[in-house]
Amino acid sequence: METDCRTSTKNSENSKIVIQLKLLPHLLPPKGRVYLKKQHWKPSIIECKDSLIVHITILGDITKIQENRRAAAANIGTTLQPYVIAVGPTLAKSNEFFLAVDTTIYKILSALEAIDICYKIYHVFDLEYPVESAHLWLLMQRELYHYSNDVDKLTPYVTETISDLRTLENTNA
Repeated sequence: METDCRTSTKNSENSKIVIQLKLLPHLLPPKGRVYLKKQHWKPSIIECKDSLIVHITILGDITKIQENRRAAAANIGTTLQPYVIAVGPTLAKSNEFFLAVDTTIYKILSALEAIDICYKIYHVFDLEYPVESAHLWLLMQRELYHYSNDVDKLTPYVTETISDLRTLENTNA
């Protein structure tokens, strides 16, 4: 019984994290256009969400997702960046998490750990954030990890959001 309660609590936390991350692009949608392959492109909210976490219902779809992601990256002229895959009957009932790095898939124990490792892989291997969600990764980098460097591509949108978060934090302190 105690194990069931812990598993239920862990699944509940994973569900919250996955849903919050999938909702984040609705609160802070991608802004502006990106110049790729000699044309302008504006990432959609759906593309932004899927560049953070991809949800699938069955484990067998991982190969298909990898192929689709690789083709989509090639189509817009970028390289495939690491991403998290959540597996479960619904987004709220995701119970398995994987990290896709190129053609390799790593099983991760929780949603939070998957996002954390994904973030760290970007920095250890000096990779760029996915174009679709770079603003969200930069926000997490600055506010959750308290890390900044000279190559950060800060936009007024991200700077304003960071300023608002810090003002809110100081007001509630």
